Amino acid sequence: MLGRLLLLARGQVRVRVTGASLPRFLNLCAFHSLTLRHMKRTAWDEMYATMSVADFRALRRYMGRTGCRVHIVRRRGAPFTAARLRPRYALWGGFLLLVLVCFMLCTRIWSIETDISPALDEAEVMQQLDDLGVHIGARIGSINTRSIRWKILQLQPNMTFFALNIRGNSVTIQADGAQPPGAMLDQDAVVKVVAERDGVIKSVLALDGQAVVQAGDAVQAGDTLISGLVPPTREEGEYHLTHARGEVEAYTLRTAQAARALTVEEKHYTGKVRRQYALILGNRRLNLYIGSGITGGTCDKIMETKTLRLSDSVVFPVSLVVQTYVFYEREPVEQSVDDVRVDMFSRALGGVAADMDGTVTGHSETVAEENGAAVLRMSVHAVEQIGAEALDDSKIPAPEPEEGAAPQT
Repeated sequence: MLGRLLLLARGQVRVRVTGASLPRFLNLCAFHSLTLRHMKRTAWDEMYATMSVADFRALRRYMGRTGCRVHIVRRRGAPFTAARLRPRYALWGGFLLLVLVCFMLCTRIWSIETDISPALDEAEVMQQLDDLGVHIGARIGSINTRSIRWKILQLQPNMTFFALNIRGNSVTIQADGAQPPGAMLDQDAVVKVVAERDGVIKSVLALDGQAVVQAGDAVQAGDTLISGLVPPTREEGEYHLTHARGEVEAYTLRTAQAARALTVEEKHYTGKVRRQYALILGNRRLNLYIGSGITGGTCDKIMETKTLRLSDSVVFPVSLVVQTYVFYEREPVEQSVDDVRVDMFSRALGGVAADMDGTVTGHSETVAEENGAAVLRMSVHAVEQIGAEALDDSKIPAPEPEEGAAPQT
């Protein structure tokens, strides 16, 4: 197969040899190392053979000694194809354009896929990467992934992981981050633990500080549960201030209320569908429709982007955007209280449970119709942590005077 391709690259001709001295012709070709292939004798004075262009040109110098005549019946190979295509400037221009396009595809970035944690500002991260040279159309050779990773971690203090991978002409960016820490109290400050909400104490575990409540006590929001003022533990000891810490569980009662209209509007699709198309070439968008892509509130808008690609890692900078509008009409639908009871209950209970650090132990609820709406009233019993840290303004009490000592003036 490879030898045949080489022969076609050099060019070959099929010739017809006529004359009474065919043996002399064959001996001459053998003597001068002229290769004949696919020989076929059709008569005593006629034969066909295939030879290379170079051998055919060399044969012309010896033809007068053979008494034979040679005629070309077919030409094959790259030299003849190039000669036929030489006047076709549009074809060569298209070939050069194809080479240029392939060069641009292989040396530039044309696709960027991101997986950035919600804890980070994606727009800010992408703007910083753009400033560092990572953008559509950037030259692949100019992107130093190690340097960019070090710089972006310096620019984003909350970023815990960053990866930039280049495959073909596409870039994959993955970044994770931690939520910035909230306001924290000074660890050296005097702190107490107070109740966040009303409840009845179930248990108190004071890790630091002095517990001032016990199981069974009823407390209100803001009451001190664990004080930062610690009394002396021995006879000659002294009061001291500390950063109180601990866990306080309490029985709590939460209430929730929700309302929902019993007359709602549902979508009924009319069957009318409209599509708009747009081309994205690199960073530019070309709308293939007239007017705006903004419509009223009586249709669903579905957007689909189709990118031209050879594989997962080789992407063309051409995308087709299809905007599909599915039109509908709103029709009023009447519902009963029983139809919405379960959904309202599950939503209200889920919202209460998501807002607490504890477990739900029981609940009671009522759903009634009021002024054309279903009204839910719910009471939720729970066991939860109610302790929260707050600054303690307690002062160390003055020492009591010793017996027999003269009072100070």
